[in-house]
Amino acid sequence: MLGRFLEWAAGKVKIQVQGASTERFLNVCLRSEIQLWDVKRVDARTLTAVVSLGDFYRLRGAMGRTGCRVHVLVKKGLPFWGKRLRKRPVLLGGFVGLAGVLVLLGQFLWVLEITAAPGVPVGKLRRILRESGIYEGAYLGQIETDTARRAVQTEIPEAGVITITHIGNAMRIEVEASTPTPDQLDRAAPTGLVAVRSGVISSATITGGDLLVKPGDAVEKGTLLVSSAVPNTTEWGVPHRTHGMGRVMAYTSRTADFICPLDWVKQTPTEKVHTKYALILGNHRINLYLGSGILAGSCDRIIEKTRLSIGSRLMLPVSLVRQTDREQDATPITGDAQTVGEAVAARFLEDLEQTIDGRILESSWQAQEQNGAVRVHITVSCEEQIAAEMIDRTPLPEKPQTEDGQP
Repeated sequence: MLGRFLEWAAGKVKIQVQGASTERFLNVCLRSEIQLWDVKRVDARTLTAVVSLGDFYRLRGAMGRTGCRVHVLVKKGLPFWGKRLRKRPVLLGGFVGLAGVLVLLGQFLWVLEITAAPGVPVGKLRRILRESGIYEGAYLGQIETDTARRAVQTEIPEAGVITITHIGNAMRIEVEASTPTPDQLDRAAPTGLVAVRSGVISSATITGGDLLVKPGDAVEKGTLLVSSAVPNTTEWGVPHRTHGMGRVMAYTSRTADFICPLDWVKQTPTEKVHTKYALILGNHRINLYLGSGILAGSCDRIIEKTRLSIGSRLMLPVSLVRQTDREQDATPITGDAQTVGEAVAARFLEDLEQTIDGRILESSWQAQEQNGAVRVHITVSCEEQIAAEMIDRTPLPEKPQTEDGQP
């Protein structure tokens, strides 16, 4: 955007070149370092191009050697526009004032996005950033990102790596957790695999470490499945540590209990839709509609917020909010234990299939009516991956000694 603005401020001219040798004209422009854009051939003797105002004036001195004539088709840019505004001082003053306001708004931070890892308190993080001078509306010249980063790491021990990205008058802050997750462990660290769920081992495929279990073994949650300490495998081999990796599948069992009412209300969307708009100026909201934003009865609400900006680097402290409310009809429904139990079990199995790393083998459920409600007990048998990486400091096994005492 900045490049296009500078081109517009310098002025540019669209020209038409006619002559018997337009190729000579292009060669002269190339040798004279006159830049042409959007060159288009109209016919054998005519072409069009766009040239900056400064190069257009230089072009006049080189035209005598080309045998071509140049005609001006379109003139664009600040020099031409400003010339027309000389007779309109009010409009010129408004333009200068608008440009000054945009330049002033570009000196302040208007968009602040904060992304924190699980375990990092977002409320405390925002407070520390505000005390360090990073908040919406802050003057960009006074923001010191290094100071804010040190303050966050000092007062929030859960915070690890802090990434601050600053583009124009928008800023994005990403805070990672200080304790790495298994996916973030160093690939060279000595790690093993532990069971995150109890079960019976069905198969194992590892690419590092020493497998401590075999198919048919029953393991409890927290059992070490793969050790980082690898014993010697040859006559001259030595025990060593490695990075345990792989998958360990096991037969597991899950149970879940739910208590659901027999009577509930079914919401059915209607064709009645209400759309309202509002403006947010800084921290103030201005409703562009009469009355309250709360609808009587139930409704499905969708809120869309659009930040106004000029290009990708100049964000304005103005947002347009579109609120769409679709009314719903409430229909009371009375069910029985069988219907409720079937619906609850189907929803549970659907959610489980989307989250489990494996497959569901079989499932069963029981529904029992109690005091006007339904108690649903679900049992599911699965085959799933139960291994997770963790740092392992298991002592290295000693190499066996021979009869003469030599290893």
